[in-house]
Amino acid sequence: MKRLATYFFAAIIALGVLGGMGSTVSAEMHDAKWGERQFKNDPEMTKKYAEMLGIDTEGKDMETLKKEIRDVSIKKHAEGLGISTEGKSTEQLEKEIETVWVTKIAQQYGISTQGKDIKTLKKEIKEVKVKKEAAELGISSEGKSLKELTYEVRKAQILKYAKEYGIQTEGRDLREVAMDVRKTMIHNAAQKLGVNTDGKTDQEIFHEIMINHGEKAREMKLFPFKEELILFPKGHPGM
Repeated sequence: MKRLATYFFAAIIALGVLGGMGSTVSAEMHDAKWGERQFKNDPEMTKKYAEMLGIDTEGKDMETLKKEIRDVSIKKHAEGLGISTEGKSTEQLEKEIETVWVTKIAQQYGISTQGKDIKTLKKEIKEVKVKKEAAELGISSEGKSLKELTYEVRKAQILKYAKEYGIQTEGRDLREVAMDVRKTMIHNAAQKLGVNTDGKTDQEIFHEIMINHGEKAREMKLFPFKEELILFPKGHPGM
């Protein structure tokens, strides 16, 4: 079930492009609810996702499937991280997963976790990550607030991809450019992978690519996957 693992890589796609002007670190804070939210309004994809998790879908409504998806997914994440699941609710496991996951990401960035709560670690991770991205893009961090620097990084990323895809940027709102980049990137990938786009929304096309062709999309670098800091523990759904 390697496809499902690859689908989760979609959450790590270059921020500010496919996700709009989104959060800096939310994707890397491996959100156990992510899959549930993505399929909220798509019954067919919800069913496919449930089946990939080994959940029987026969005779179940969407609310039931979404609950089971969340429960099974979180349990698998916990087991993969070495967290005992016995006698624990989904909510309890979710909190433990977040603690372990954020701590691991912080360690990968060389951030000390001693005596720090999760909120503090998330803030520090965000700051280190944005500054690293800024340096890679040749953007100076000196004298800038994190908010200002984050905006400059996202803008540079969007304009970089816009130039690559020949998208007009002059005199246009950055969000509009970002949406065009997102659309172009998805349809470009669909064309190269032979995915039929007729009558489908961009989100539906994206879901189909990630579930049915995710590994190939990653190998062909059709999306700007950010994998170098992502942990997929043994036992993760799809591994």
